[in-house]
Amino acid sequence: MPKVSTARADRAISTSAIAASLFIALVVMISSLAHAGGHGQTVTIGDLKIVEPWSRATPKAAKVAAGYLIITNSGSEADRLVSASMPLAGKTELHEMMMDDGVMKMREIEGGIEIPAGETVTLKPGGDHLMFMMLTEPLAEGAKLKVTLTFEKAGSVDVDFPVAAIGATQVPEHTH
Repeated sequence: MPKVSTARADRAISTSAIAASLFIALVVMISSLAHAGGHGQTVTIGDLKIVEPWSRATPKAAKVAAGYLIITNSGSEADRLVSASMPLAGKTELHEMMMDDGVMKMREIEGGIEIPAGETVTLKPGGDHLMFMMLTEPLAEGAKLKVTLTFEKAGSVDVDFPVAAIGATQVPEHTH
């Protein structure tokens, strides 16, 4: 009876294990690509693309919350985010954070937020953001807020903002 080389058998097992590992890595990579940039909804209106909208959960007594998103203008003319509204907020303002004599202050942005042609504007914690005021109920982690954004040229569009945990610093994962 012929003797099978154990080195050859080990190589065959090793090659099979490598192939299986590569297959699993490929499946994970394809799955990741399917979700890339997919942290939430992507909305296009005119030349504007809105990605990664989100907000944070609030404590029960809170009357304010913030909204964040990324807006890319692929057009040849600037546009401007002039207002936003959300059914659970009695009022929504566009806000900026700024340093004033060493003190961080927040204030409403008069005239809206410019979205220059060919550029991307990010509304994020510690920077420009939407301020949802006079909340009628707390924002719960896992909920989705329907926010209407109004642009000077592109018009109005509804965008779903997933609600992340209290204190979150980025868009929640898997918010489809």
